[in-house]
Amino acid sequence: MKKNIVRRLVQFLSIFLFFFFLKKTGAFPVSEKLPLSIYYQLDGLLTISVIIMTGTIGLLMLPGILFLLFIGIIGNFFCWWVCPLGGIIDYLNLVTLRKQWKITLLIPKWLRNGGLIILMIVILSAIFSGFLSLPFIGFVFDPFVIMGQAATRLKLWVGFFGIIIVTAIMVPRLWCNCFCPLGRLYTLTGTKIRLKKLTGKLTKKRHE
Repeated sequence: MKKNIVRRLVQFLSIFLFFFFLKKTGAFPVSEKLPLSIYYQLDGLLTISVIIMTGTIGLLMLPGILFLLFIGIIGNFFCWWVCPLGGIIDYLNLVTLRKQWKITLLIPKWLRNGGLIILMIVILSAIFSGFLSLPFIGFVFDPFVIMGQAATRLKLWVGFFGIIIVTAIMVPRLWCNCFCPLGRLYTLTGTKIRLKKLTGKLTKKRHE
Protein backbone atom coordinates (compact mmCIF):
# COMPACT_ATOMS: atom_id res chain seq x y z
CA MET A 1 0.00 0.00 0.00
CA LYS A 2 2.76 2.44 0.97
CA LYS A 3 4.71 1.54 -2.15
CA ASN A 4 1.68 2.31 -4.30
CA ILE A 5 1.24 5.71 -2.63
CA VAL A 6 4.90 6.54 -3.18
CA ARG A 7 4.59 5.52 -6.84
CA ARG A 8 1.57 7.79 -7.31
CA LEU A 9 3.48 10.70 -5.79
CA VAL A 10 6.48 10.07 -8.04
CA GLN A 11 4.18 9.88 -11.06
CA PHE A 12 2.48 13.16 -10.10
CA LEU A 13 5.86 14.87 -9.68
CA SER A 14 7.01 13.56 -13.06
CA ILE A 15 3.85 14.78 -14.80
CA PHE A 16 4.22 18.19 -13.17
CA LEU A 17 7.89 18.51 -14.10
CA PHE A 18 7.30 17.47 -17.72
CA PHE A 19 4.70 20.16 -18.35
CA PHE A 20 6.54 22.71 -16.19
CA PHE A 21 9.72 22.28 -18.24
CA LEU A 22 7.67 22.30 -21.44
CA LYS A 23 6.07 25.60 -20.49
CA LYS A 24 9.42 27.11 -19.51
CA THR A 25 10.87 26.05 -22.86
CA GLY A 26 8.41 28.33 -24.62
CA ALA A 27 8.88 31.20 -22.19
CA PHE A 28 11.15 34.17 -22.93
CA PRO A 29 13.84 34.50 -21.86
CA VAL A 30 14.51 30.76 -21.79
CA SER A 31 15.98 29.69 -18.47
CA GLU A 32 19.39 28.09 -18.81
CA LYS A 33 19.44 27.03 -15.16
CA LEU A 34 16.66 24.44 -15.53
CA PRO A 35 17.14 21.05 -17.27
CA LEU A 36 14.34 21.85 -19.72
CA SER A 37 15.12 19.03 -22.15
CA ILE A 38 15.94 16.38 -19.54
CA TYR A 39 13.03 14.10 -20.52
CA TYR A 40 14.10 14.09 -24.15
CA GLN A 41 17.75 13.59 -23.20
CA LEU A 42 16.82 10.58 -21.04
CA ASP A 43 14.69 9.14 -23.84
CA GLY A 44 16.59 6.01 -24.83
CA LEU A 45 14.70 5.58 -28.09
CA LEU A 46 15.43 9.10 -29.31
CA THR A 47 19.05 8.67 -28.19
CA ILE A 48 19.51 5.48 -30.19
CA SER A 49 17.75 7.02 -33.20
CA VAL A 50 20.00 10.09 -33.18
CA ILE A 51 23.13 7.93 -32.83
CA ILE A 52 22.05 5.82 -35.82
CA MET A 53 21.20 8.87 -37.93
CA THR A 54 24.34 10.85 -37.15
CA GLY A 55 26.81 8.03 -36.59
CA THR A 56 28.22 9.91 -33.60
CA ILE A 57 27.77 10.00 -29.83
CA GLY A 58 27.63 13.51 -28.39
CA LEU A 59 27.46 14.74 -24.81
CA LEU A 60 23.72 15.34 -25.08
CA MET A 61 23.25 11.63 -25.76
CA LEU A 62 25.09 10.45 -22.66
CA PRO A 63 22.07 10.83 -20.31
CA GLY A 64 20.02 8.55 -22.56
CA ILE A 65 22.82 5.98 -22.77
CA LEU A 66 23.40 6.00 -19.03
CA PHE A 67 19.67 5.72 -18.39
CA LEU A 68 19.50 2.66 -20.65
CA LEU A 69 22.40 1.08 -18.75
CA PHE A 70 20.69 1.89 -15.45
CA ILE A 71 17.47 0.22 -16.59
CA GLY A 72 19.49 -2.74 -17.81
CA ILE A 73 20.86 -3.18 -14.30
CA ILE A 74 17.77 -2.70 -12.11
CA GLY A 75 14.96 -3.42 -14.58
CA ASN A 76 12.28 -1.30 -16.26
CA PHE A 77 10.98 0.97 -13.51
CA PHE A 78 10.43 3.86 -15.91
CA CYS A 79 7.05 2.88 -17.34
CA TRP A 80 5.38 2.41 -13.96
CA TRP A 81 7.14 5.10 -11.94
CA VAL A 82 8.48 7.92 -14.10
CA CYS A 83 6.74 8.08 -17.48
CA PRO A 84 4.39 11.12 -17.43
CA LEU A 85 2.09 9.59 -20.05
CA GLY A 86 1.79 6.38 -18.04
CA GLY A 87 1.16 8.50 -14.95
CA ILE A 88 -1.66 10.41 -16.63
CA ILE A 89 -3.24 7.14 -17.75
CA ASP A 90 -3.02 5.67 -14.24
CA TYR A 91 -4.54 8.76 -12.64
CA LEU A 92 -7.39 8.82 -15.15
CA ASN A 93 -8.09 5.17 -14.38
CA LEU A 94 -8.29 6.12 -10.71
CA VAL A 95 -10.62 9.04 -11.38
CA THR A 96 -12.90 6.98 -13.61
CA LEU A 97 -12.90 4.11 -11.07
CA ARG A 98 -11.79 1.75 -13.81
CA LYS A 99 -11.24 -1.15 -11.39
CA GLN A 100 -14.93 -1.04 -10.50
CA TRP A 101 -16.06 -1.65 -14.06
CA LYS A 102 -17.30 -5.09 -14.98
CA ILE A 103 -16.21 -4.72 -18.60
CA THR A 104 -13.10 -6.74 -19.40
CA LEU A 105 -11.72 -6.61 -22.93
CA LEU A 106 -9.23 -9.30 -23.86
CA ILE A 107 -6.20 -8.23 -25.87
CA PRO A 108 -5.35 -10.55 -28.79
CA LYS A 109 -1.86 -12.07 -28.62
CA TRP A 110 -0.86 -10.57 -31.97
CA LEU A 111 -1.76 -7.09 -30.72
CA ARG A 112 0.60 -7.40 -27.78
CA ASN A 113 3.54 -7.40 -30.20
CA GLY A 114 2.57 -4.00 -31.59
CA GLY A 115 5.19 -2.20 -29.50
CA LEU A 116 7.95 -4.42 -30.85
CA ILE A 117 6.83 -3.84 -34.44
CA ILE A 118 6.65 -0.07 -33.90
CA LEU A 119 10.09 -0.17 -32.24
CA MET A 120 11.48 -1.88 -35.34
CA ILE A 121 9.80 0.74 -37.55
CA VAL A 122 11.43 3.54 -35.53
CA ILE A 123 14.88 1.94 -35.80
CA LEU A 124 14.44 1.30 -39.53
CA SER A 125 13.32 4.90 -40.01
CA ALA A 126 16.49 6.08 -38.27
CA ILE A 127 18.61 3.81 -40.51
CA PHE A 128 16.91 5.02 -43.68
CA SER A 129 17.27 8.61 -42.50
CA GLY A 130 20.97 8.20 -41.75
CA PHE A 131 22.00 6.28 -44.85
CA LEU A 132 19.43 7.34 -47.45
CA SER A 133 18.68 10.86 -46.16
CA LEU A 134 14.98 10.06 -45.87
CA PRO A 135 12.85 11.96 -43.33
CA PHE A 136 12.85 10.44 -39.85
CA ILE A 137 9.25 9.53 -38.99
CA GLY A 138 9.97 7.46 -35.90
CA PHE A 139 9.51 10.42 -33.56
CA VAL A 140 5.73 10.35 -34.05
CA PHE A 141 5.55 7.24 -31.85
CA ASP A 142 7.56 8.65 -28.97
CA PRO A 143 5.40 9.37 -25.87
CA PHE A 144 7.29 12.56 -24.97
CA VAL A 145 6.90 13.92 -28.49
CA ILE A 146 3.20 13.02 -28.53
CA MET A 147 2.58 14.80 -25.22
CA GLY A 148 4.71 17.79 -26.13
CA GLN A 149 3.05 18.31 -29.51
CA ALA A 150 -0.44 17.74 -28.10
CA ALA A 151 0.29 20.47 -25.54
CA THR A 152 0.77 22.90 -28.46
CA ARG A 153 -2.88 22.17 -29.40
CA LEU A 154 -2.12 20.92 -32.90
CA LYS A 155 -5.31 19.09 -33.89
CA LEU A 156 -3.62 15.97 -35.29
CA TRP A 157 -1.48 15.49 -32.18
CA VAL A 158 -4.35 16.28 -29.81
CA GLY A 159 -6.41 13.64 -31.61
CA PHE A 160 -3.58 11.09 -31.38
CA PHE A 161 -3.14 11.82 -27.68
CA GLY A 162 -6.89 11.61 -27.14
CA ILE A 163 -7.07 8.18 -28.78
CA ILE A 164 -4.28 6.92 -26.51
CA ILE A 165 -6.06 8.22 -23.41
CA VAL A 166 -9.55 6.95 -24.32
CA THR A 167 -8.36 3.47 -25.29
CA ALA A 168 -6.20 3.32 -22.14
CA ILE A 169 -9.30 3.93 -20.03
CA MET A 170 -11.27 1.24 -21.83
CA VAL A 171 -8.33 -1.17 -21.61
CA PRO A 172 -5.94 -0.03 -18.83
CA ARG A 173 -2.52 0.90 -20.25
CA LEU A 174 -3.34 -0.43 -23.71
CA TRP A 175 -0.85 1.99 -25.29
CA CYS A 176 1.84 1.21 -22.72
CA ASN A 177 1.52 -2.56 -22.92
CA CYS A 178 0.90 -3.00 -26.65
CA PHE A 179 2.10 -0.04 -28.69
CA CYS A 180 4.65 2.18 -26.93
CA PRO A 181 8.07 1.62 -28.56
CA LEU A 182 9.92 3.37 -25.73
CA GLY A 183 8.30 1.10 -23.17
CA ARG A 184 9.13 -1.97 -25.25
CA LEU A 185 12.75 -0.84 -25.56
CA TYR A 186 13.04 -0.40 -21.79
CA THR A 187 11.34 -3.75 -21.18
CA LEU A 188 13.82 -5.47 -23.49
CA THR A 189 16.71 -3.60 -21.89
CA GLY A 190 15.65 -4.26 -18.30
CA THR A 191 16.52 -7.94 -18.24
CA LYS A 192 17.27 -8.17 -14.52
CA ILE A 193 14.13 -10.15 -13.66
CA ARG A 194 14.54 -12.58 -16.55
CA LEU A 195 18.22 -13.09 -15.78
CA LYS A 196 17.39 -13.66 -12.12
CA LYS A 197 14.82 -16.30 -13.01
CA LEU A 198 17.25 -17.96 -15.43
CA THR A 199 20.01 -17.97 -12.82
CA GLY A 200 17.60 -19.43 -10.27
CA LYS A 201 16.60 -22.22 -12.62
CA LEU A 202 20.22 -23.06 -13.43
CA THR A 203 21.12 -23.09 -9.73
CA LYS A 204 18.16 -25.35 -8.97
CA LYS A 205 19.18 -27.81 -11.65
CA ARG A 206 22.73 -27.98 -10.29
CA HIS A 207 21.45 -28.90 -6.85
CA GLU A 208 19.11 -31.60 -8.17
